[in-house]
Amino acid sequence: MTVAVPPVLVPGPLRRPLILGAALAAVVFTVLAVRYAGTSGAGSVDAGVDTMIDPIGTAHHRLIHFTAALGSPLAVVTLAFAVAALCYRLDRRRLAVLAVVGPGVTGVLTTVLKPVLGRTIGDGFAYPSGHTGGATALGLVAALLLISFIRPGRTAAIAIVVAIAAVCGGVVGSAMVAINAHYPTDVVGGFCTAVVVVCACALVVDRVAAHRAPPGV
Repeated sequence: MTVAVPPVLVPGPLRRPLILGAALAAVVFTVLAVRYAGTSGAGSVDAGVDTMIDPIGTAHHRLIHFTAALGSPLAVVTLAFAVAALCYRLDRRRLAVLAVVGPGVTGVLTTVLKPVLGRTIGDGFAYPSGHTGGATALGLVAALLLISFIRPGRTAAIAIVVAIAAVCGGVVGSAMVAINAHYPTDVVGGFCTAVVVVCACALVVDRVAAHRAPPGV
């Protein structure tokens, strides 16, 4: 089966998997938020993952810091507008909107949630990771852009979305753990936030655009 393409952001065969994925991400986020709200230490999972990642940060100090910086607000905003410009140039206007709105809302939400949930690492709030959320949101937009051109089947489309989002969020998130800016569970929380936000925004943009389209289009 071939996935339908533009003008929709979420082709029909991808709609249900993305909704289910967003729902699962919301559940995972909530479970971690309840578990770690108001805490300031690493959980057992955090400690185990830290043990594996810390040596990488020590051995590749400069590279790790550069990678972590890719998820900073300045980098995410710059990349978001660059991707939006590319999408507009390629006549993917809905994606151009999503490229700005998705990472933007993700960044605002992670910033607002941190002090509300109150998990800390050192002197800063930690859960969820905004750097990871921003990188994941950009990865999801990139995945949808790629799908709009290659028109894969549903299984391949799902694999593309999952793989690109996991790589983008995972690489930046791992770097944040390696420099001791976040716990691994903060990274998972940031990833889940981006999945929920970008999927929801994509569906909303599709619905709004369909409402505004002239009859018969």
